[in-house]
Amino acid sequence: MKSIKVYDDFNLFKKHTFDFNEGLTCLIGKNGSGKTTLLREMKDVYCVDGYTSSKMFYYKNEDSEKFAMQGFLESGMMNLLARNFQSSEGQNIMNNFSDIAPKMGQFIRQNIRNKSDEILILLDGLDSGLSIDNINEIKDLLTKDVTNDCLKANVKPYIIISANNYEFCKDVDCIRVSDGKHFKFNTYEEFRKIYIK
Repeated sequence: MKSIKVYDDFNLFKKHTFDFNEGLTCLIGKNGSGKTTLLREMKDVYCVDGYTSSKMFYYKNEDSEKFAMQGFLESGMMNLLARNFQSSEGQNIMNNFSDIAPKMGQFIRQNIRNKSDEILILLDGLDSGLSIDNINEIKDLLTKDVTNDCLKANVKPYIIISANNYEFCKDVDCIRVSDGKHFKFNTYEEFRKIYIK
């Protein structure tokens, strides 16, 4: 288990310590509860607490989408710009994630080669507008491929994502950002009760 003490600028977490298990953890909470803020603060704390950014991978879908659209515009790739404008929110997330997945794979392979003891992967904004099959595709990649590859190489993976969707949260460790409590959901009703509390 890994503990990260967070000192945020907005006093959402009141110098709270969050404990994370290896593998995939979903941060849950209503919109505006601080999931994105917590991920950003964790990124900053992790880089300060004697770790290097080479052991941490941070991805925020919103930033990636803006960067991609700007890049398409600046390089004159109007067909790709038009594709993003015409695609659904979920399809744009999958397009962005498929662009970032090779970089995440490269990050993992580099840490395996370097015999790192642990890595931290922070992912924000992945589940908005995704279909269940897309969620399961990303979840399988994170829980099976990434986690298994790391554990085989004796690298502890801590994969932390913000999630509002039950499909992401089902059968994985979840932490409510408002109080740091851990939950594991087997049914939608369990998730709903905790989520809206």
